[in-house]
Amino acid sequence: MDTDVAVAHIEQNGYCILENLLDPAEAERLDRLAQPLMNRTGGYVKLEGALNPIPDLAQLCHHPAIMEIAERLLGKPFFLANNVCMMWCQPGAPGGGLHSDWPLGGVKQPWPPWPMLLQTMWMLTDFTPDNGATRLVPGSHVSGRPPDADALEKEIPMIGKKGSVLIWHGATWHRNGPNTAVSAHRMGANAAYIPWYVYRPPEGWPLVKREIYTAFPERLQQLLERSVERG
Repeated sequence: MDTDVAVAHIEQNGYCILENLLDPAEAERLDRLAQPLMNRTGGYVKLEGALNPIPDLAQLCHHPAIMEIAERLLGKPFFLANNVCMMWCQPGAPGGGLHSDWPLGGVKQPWPPWPMLLQTMWMLTDFTPDNGATRLVPGSHVSGRPPDADALEKEIPMIGKKGSVLIWHGATWHRNGPNTAVSAHRMGANAAYIPWYVYRPPEGWPLVKREIYTAFPERLQQLLERSVERG
């Protein structure tokens, strides 16, 4: 999917999936690196600030295809909002609640049609209908409001092979699906991008450690300017 098609799909439907952006073997390796750092007791588990213990995730944050799409939708400059968050949906995990993303909770309705947050979820395992794949309601980003009681009837699972990436407009209604698989888990790496006029909340996600930040390429350092510890 080229940039024009991807941007058009996001503008119309609120999301797109880009396939084969990451080698499946590398996706598996990143999955293996994350699991020992996360709670194995079951359920839906997050690892915030994952760039600090797993700096190899940096390659996902400034992938050229993501940069092109983000620039088209957010303008210049834009920034990473959240370090990286690993999201592990283990067998038996329940589904989450449909929602739109920060900062819309504090924005007067109707919300603007342009994205105040652009989300990405890198599929480090296959995302299937039964292993907890992200679910969203196509077109809901233009509603200008949070989900209603009937929204679940309209959601669809975001299905893709490991190495693919889901990109969605932050106003699109979405949630993690329940993992009803017997043994298959799903692992995603979430990186979110904000336009220059949106600032992270003081109680926001963990900052990137300065010593990790200084080893990153210049482009990634620019993206992380608002997410790095002060020197």
